[in-house]
Amino acid sequence: MFAQENSSQTTRSTPSTDTSRPTPTPAPEAHKRRSVPEVEDAMAKGEDLLFKKHDARASVDEFKRAAKLDPWYGKAYMLLGLAQMQLQQWSDAQWAFEEAAKVEPGNAKAYLGAGSALNEQKNYVEAQKALQHSLEIRPDSAEAHYEIARTLWGLGKWQAAEPHVRQAIELNKDYAGPHALMGNIYLQREDAEAALAEFEECLRLDPDGSLAPSAKEIIAQLKKALGKQ
Repeated sequence: MFAQENSSQTTRSTPSTDTSRPTPTPAPEAHKRRSVPEVEDAMAKGEDLLFKKHDARASVDEFKRAAKLDPWYGKAYMLLGLAQMQLQQWSDAQWAFEEAAKVEPGNAKAYLGAGSALNEQKNYVEAQKALQHSLEIRPDSAEAHYEIARTLWGLGKWQAAEPHVRQAIELNKDYAGPHALMGNIYLQREDAEAALAEFEECLRLDPDGSLAPSAKEIIAQLKKALGKQ
């Protein structure tokens, strides 16, 4: 048993062959800021498309335009990565977050984004490096603790994942994902009662989320095994 995200939402896409990425980040001495109004226009259009019109695909072009106009604008790379994560363009999103980290080395969310994208590609070794860096900057990030727990689970180190899952739950009690992972850890410990409670909490917190279908299936299986049906 393992609670997985809805396959219709998480089917891993073939890495994009798009060659229109912004020019790689130049050395600081080579950087010359382009027209600020043009950058702001691209960002405004991109944010409107992504957050208001929910059109991640169209927003990508605007964030790329902003990053091309100003290769040292970290926010452009961050929002580009976010849009590409929604499109399941994992390798492209990884690149965008890594560019954000280059121009903003203290941005914990940039390393978090890169680590999450690497997790989706099952590149757990590199994901662990990125997520550890994120946690060094922001040790109170529930998202980073959850993502590194996913990494450790992927590496078969579920005992090492447990403290991070517990920390994620402690930091954000309304976060459904860690409860599903904690349920899987309890299954490894052969504690069906505790696992059931975690999966039920996951479903309560996010009944329509990507983890809901597999959580419902596992709950039904556990209830049957425990004689609670």
